[in-house]
Amino acid sequence: MSFKGMLEKADERLQEVPLSSLFNLRMLGFSLIRAWVYLMFLGAATSVVTWNGEALPPAAFLFSTLCLCALLFSCAFIRKYNVFITGTKIFRFAGPICTCIGTLCLASATLPGAPQVLLCAVGAITTGVGSGIIDLGYGDLYRNVAPMRTTLEAPLAFLLAAAVYLAVQFLPSIADVLVVAALPAISGYILFVHFQVWSPKHEFTVLPFKIHLGTFSWKIGACACLIGMADGVVRAVFLSTSDITVQDFYRFPLLWAGAITLIIIYGCALFSRERGFKPMYRTVMLIMALFFMLLPVFTGYSEIEGVIGLTGYGTFNVLIWILLADITSTYRLSGIMVFGMGWGMVTLGVLLGTQLGQIVCLAAPFTPQMLSLIALLATIAILISYMFVFNEKDLEHLATPEEEDGGKAMEAGQGQSSETRDGVRRQRFQDRCNDVAAQYGLTDRETEIMVLFAKGRSAARIQEELYLSRGTVSTHLRHIYQKMDVHSKQELLDVIEGL
Repeated sequence: MSFKGMLEKADERLQEVPLSSLFNLRMLGFSLIRAWVYLMFLGAATSVVTWNGEALPPAAFLFSTLCLCALLFSCAFIRKYNVFITGTKIFRFAGPICTCIGTLCLASATLPGAPQVLLCAVGAITTGVGSGIIDLGYGDLYRNVAPMRTTLEAPLAFLLAAAVYLAVQFLPSIADVLVVAALPAISGYILFVHFQVWSPKHEFTVLPFKIHLGTFSWKIGACACLIGMADGVVRAVFLSTSDITVQDFYRFPLLWAGAITLIIIYGCALFSRERGFKPMYRTVMLIMALFFMLLPVFTGYSEIEGVIGLTGYGTFNVLIWILLADITSTYRLSGIMVFGMGWGMVTLGVLLGTQLGQIVCLAAPFTPQMLSLIALLATIAILISYMFVFNEKDLEHLATPEEEDGGKAMEAGQGQSSETRDGVRRQRFQDRCNDVAAQYGLTDRETEIMVLFAKGRSAARIQEELYLSRGTVSTHLRHIYQKMDVHSKQELLDVIEGL
């Protein structure tokens, strides 16, 4: 493809999602909870979440992460009760409230005379559970966002989170604590009050696919754990070789790494020949392997080391978030189930990698040969993940429909699409909508509105997401009804479902 053709393709895709539309409350709320995670769990948290600036025991953050993983995994596996649980206001508001209270408990644990063990235990449990609820909430929110918009919003949110992280570093200790405690409160307000996630008012009627949880867990989970462990070990080892503090290692490099991640993701999304997640996945895995191999070259250049290491960490996190959102949006799956398992495995992988890295660091100081070997092993872990654990074919067959036929459920994971009783091959929801749009001669804008409307959006929500006037949305919906010869939303859904 020529350079001019690439620019034209990028301009065409930006027509769908203008860059100015990415700066919205959804992206802001998501970036704030990511900033909270950076401040609490990235390594410099021990100096910024306490009133007096003294370090908290590492066990507090370890226990909090374990509670987060437990919450995510439990919600993924007990999904039959999720509608009932999330339908209660207590559960929705427990996320930001618990996270704020837990942050303040941890901040108070180092005060003279304070019951440190009790405060650390309460803080770890409440921050783990509370942040897990917020993560699941944003997972369900992005479930109902067009994949291209998610692809462009996610790296921007992570970059803004890095900027917030940097800004907080320059505040006094007391202001640090207050700001960190306020982040989940603001994020939770945007999520559960403004967008009303999990509110009974926003139920979605089109759920044509199920997913085989075992296959999903193995494919994405094993990949996330392998890469998370590789990243955790590499960051811990190369941090131990640096002659600067933990705070300085993360402070500016995190922002530069966020900018590089944004450039990588945007380049793949806007300039790649084919649409979808595959070219992005391929490119990101290659870049991560390359960055890990480059780390020994820049040993001693602390800021460059930090940027390279954190770029791999940040890019992989953005990549997985985009993938999970793409799966839930395309197949209309439960965001709680998909993000509970996928994001839980990412968190577990990074946790295991960090702990393993601390064990490896007992052998410090490292020789240049040993650093090269560690970088090589991390690269091999990425290549194994890409080639044998979760490859591009798995992206196509990850969500294999389970359909009962003759009283028996079809087995998932065979790499072939199931067929319904009437012999009609089941397609992805997005593909079915495109087929229907082509059959009835809908324009691109009408197709986009039809897909959102079929996914359960109200006209007001479509107006907000696409930045259209109310009259424009109403006109498009009227034209869609006329072209498809339907008179109600249920009739429109029946046409899409082929009934």
